[in-house]
Amino acid sequence: MIIELRGVEFHNKGAELMLHAIMDVVKKQIPDVVFVMEKRPSATIKQQRSLGIYTKLNVKKYGIDSAKWGRFMPKFLMRSLGFVHEKDIQAVLDGSGFAFGDFWGEKKAGERLANHIEKWKRQGKKVIMLPQAFGAFENPALQQKMRIILDQADLVFARDQYSLAYLNGLQVSTDRIHLRPDFTNLIKGKVPDYFNPKETEVAIIPNNKLLESNIFTHRGQYLERLHDLVVLIERHGKIPFFLIHEGKKDLQLAEDVNTQFSKTVKIIKEDDPLKVKGIIGACKGVVTSRFHGLVSALSQAVPCLCIGWSHKYQALMEDYNFKEGGIGKEDMDLESLEAKISLILDEKSAAICKQTLADAGAKQKELSKQMWEQVFYVLRN
Repeated sequence: MIIELRGVEFHNKGAELMLHAIMDVVKKQIPDVVFVMEKRPSATIKQQRSLGIYTKLNVKKYGIDSAKWGRFMPKFLMRSLGFVHEKDIQAVLDGSGFAFGDFWGEKKAGERLANHIEKWKRQGKKVIMLPQAFGAFENPALQQKMRIILDQADLVFARDQYSLAYLNGLQVSTDRIHLRPDFTNLIKGKVPDYFNPKETEVAIIPNNKLLESNIFTHRGQYLERLHDLVVLIERHGKIPFFLIHEGKKDLQLAEDVNTQFSKTVKIIKEDDPLKVKGIIGACKGVVTSRFHGLVSALSQAVPCLCIGWSHKYQALMEDYNFKEGGIGKEDMDLESLEAKISLILDEKSAAICKQTLADAGAKQKELSKQMWEQVFYVLRN
């Protein structure tokens, strides 16, 4: 079976972790599967080949449409070069973490699925939207795009109650919409050889996107709160470190905290998303603003706090019965932050937290397994 993967790329650790999670599960069920992706700046041919992924033949360069001349190439020759024609793709799995909502607009929804899905269905392809966040949908143009997608898709999975409500609000009559959790909870991390849990105990995962939210009024305020977290963790006798989950801007935040406040907090920037998850699993605690950093902590029963900027964070904490681990705008004073840090680092409360997360995590993993059963049923029928 030839399956195109969309929305799971190499531009951040969360998207790449979802890519690994999909490939890991599907290969076990369909050993001869061929994975295909579009060539993009965030998914170069070199990156695709590193995981054995083929490239969809739709590149336009110097006015030449490769998809058109590719029709005249023998299939074996295209495959030997690592390319697959669109007409040969049998299924599309969309693993976008959060790409369909007013925050992203109708253009992205169109480019990702809506502008293509009717043609794909005429070609007989199965189209499945794996668990992801959706909404809100106040923009009429976006509503139209979403109705096209929901009318045509074989399966759509919302990963939280809020996203499900946004989809249902579009009033599209379909029994193909389901509630299932983020599927990266099933994939295991790898602890890198260089990581010493005795010297790096509590991870702080920054997110530059918080500066686009209403959580902080300016960048300096965010740096101050990151410094407060460092100080509070140290007061609890633990060693904090910055774990970079994505890109230069997140790294710059960590470096600026060290420079501005004369600190020497260790910074770890790991490119392998499976090793990032492994590092998180080896920590005594985590404070994160990256969604998949939060999933990796919760699903491994690591006591954690979250500074979130959308409904997807709140919903995830609720799924794990740990709403008190959320840090909102109202919790940014030193006293409130101290109470939150105590919640995950004090011995007694940390033990309760671990058990709560372990119990909830077992249920979430079972739901993910049920989701994959639904996916394979559709792919095979």
